[in-house]
Amino acid sequence: MEIAEVKQRLLTDFFTYYPMGGALYGKDGVLIDINKSLQEKFPFTNKTDFLLYNLFQADLLTDLQKRYLREGSVVSGSLPIPYSIIPSMNEDKEILGYTLLLTGNPSTEQETAHCGQVLEELTDMSRKMVEAIPDTILLVNKQLVVERIIAYATETCITSESINRRIDDLPGFIYPEETKRRVAAIVQSCLNKSEIINLDLSIPGHDIPIIYFKLRLVPVSGRYVIIYIRNVSDLVEQEKANEALSSKLSESRMMMELALQNSKITTYSFNFNRFRSCDKVHCNHCFQFYGATNSLLKRNQFICQALSQLRHPDDSGDFFYLFDTIRTNKLDEYKIDFRLKGDDNTFRIYEVIGKTHEKDENGFPNLIVGCMIDDQERLEFEEDLISAKEKAEEADRLKSTFLANMTHEVRTPLNAIVGFSDLLGVEEDPDLRQNYIGLIKMNNDLLLSIVNDVLDISRIESDMMTFTYMDVYLPSFMKDIYNSIRLRKPKGVEIILEASSDIIFNIDRNRLWQICMNLLTNAVKHTKKGSIRFGYTLEPEEKMIKFYVSDTGCGIPKDELDNIFARFVQLSDFEQGVGLGLAICKGLVLKMGGTISVISEEGSGSTFIFTLPMRRPNSWKN
Repeated sequence: MEIAEVKQRLLTDFFTYYPMGGALYGKDGVLIDINKSLQEKFPFTNKTDFLLYNLFQADLLTDLQKRYLREGSVVSGSLPIPYSIIPSMNEDKEILGYTLLLTGNPSTEQETAHCGQVLEELTDMSRKMVEAIPDTILLVNKQLVVERIIAYATETCITSESINRRIDDLPGFIYPEETKRRVAAIVQSCLNKSEIINLDLSIPGHDIPIIYFKLRLVPVSGRYVIIYIRNVSDLVEQEKANEALSSKLSESRMMMELALQNSKITTYSFNFNRFRSCDKVHCNHCFQFYGATNSLLKRNQFICQALSQLRHPDDSGDFFYLFDTIRTNKLDEYKIDFRLKGDDNTFRIYEVIGKTHEKDENGFPNLIVGCMIDDQERLEFEEDLISAKEKAEEADRLKSTFLANMTHEVRTPLNAIVGFSDLLGVEEDPDLRQNYIGLIKMNNDLLLSIVNDVLDISRIESDMMTFTYMDVYLPSFMKDIYNSIRLRKPKGVEIILEASSDIIFNIDRNRLWQICMNLLTNAVKHTKKGSIRFGYTLEPEEKMIKFYVSDTGCGIPKDELDNIFARFVQLSDFEQGVGLGLAICKGLVLKMGGTISVISEEGSGSTFIFTLPMRRPNSWKN
């Protein structure tokens, strides 16, 4: 027998019968064989259950020890018992494998059993740690082949058939072609760059449309990649559900805010427990408003203190009266009305509703929620409706009065015209005939004036009145008015045209004549003695001309001053006219850009004043 064969035989026998125990490993650190002594001291049924089945994946060896082994150095240790791991190299210093020799020998069977127990516990602990991880863990080599399934989770669809299959050809897992190429490329990149890579992956499922995975690729010495695969479909679906819920909540919140903003409703919550435990120094947020526009009712402020400044002093009820009523009487709902001051320092009326949301063990409300509704506009609207109703009733009354007056005013001249026309046909006396003709003409003019007044007020109110502006020499114009009204003055009344400056005024002459004559006619009608003064003054600062008519007549009662320029208004039902003269004056003055007013005291006469601008309004054309 040759020396080499003898040497090989001796070495084999040495390993087999080495009393301390030993194991042989390949160059990749994977267990090849275990001698009898080691197997007797540390019994196990399967070599893969041995704690040091793979030197470079064993938790007993540190990363530094593993590095020394790869560099060809001997590594020794003492846990769980003394050992040495010896690398075997060829002539080219290439590592052929490793030999594990136990160098310590427990002196008693008890110590040996203890060492076996420690190894068994560590092995069991390692196995259980792997089982506790909800991942499938694969060991993939440089050829992208799965060498070992370290841990298995059924949710990942990996089966035992995956061993010795390429990572891009695992049955039941990454079967879409695009996904296969992607995974293979990433595993190769992990090997090449020796970097940990995290990957999110989704593939079609059998029972559900899509299965979601998270992969973590950990390179090992550029030779292996450990792939952790976890099924995160439930998490992804939960995230989607959370996102959908969040989106729905956001939409609901936005809709609620829009509803609150447009409806002018403010919601609130009041927590009695927080209120009771408040130290009155740091706000306990027991009372909060949502959607409030009042800056003094902002959230997270001492609202309980601010309310004393906001509540109207004449109101007995407020929020805390509402809360106390609900809690004391154990009510499910209650509402009151009170006034609060707004940012503009004016008080507005609110309808405040409170509802019980939570109760304590004795049935007393702990949490009250509700809303406050701004009722100010509704109440103002109701007041406007009442006012409009009253105005409509007043207008109806005035209309009836107007129709009655019109009937009387029109019938009088018509009767005169008809009566004197009949007499004119049978009268032979020339003087009487001429007198009848004059009376007929006068009543014709009166009837025409009544009709013209009705037409004028209709045109003014329908915005169909036209204006023709021209230069008017006011002194001459006022003299013509004086001569015209002088013929109508009653006995005992003096009409005075007061001196004024020379002014050429660009105005609609006919409309100015109509205004002045209506005011003077009104003064003549209500002045039985004394005087009537009229004229104008220049107001250079305002660029206006002020006209006035002042009389010593009966005056206007104080309660009638606000209505004196309204249609169909007459201070006395026995006076002649239909009550349109002053309304026409006001309409014409406003249309020409001016103002009109009256100063009067009952029994002391009246002064009517109207102003007109020196320039015509831009809105009016010839």
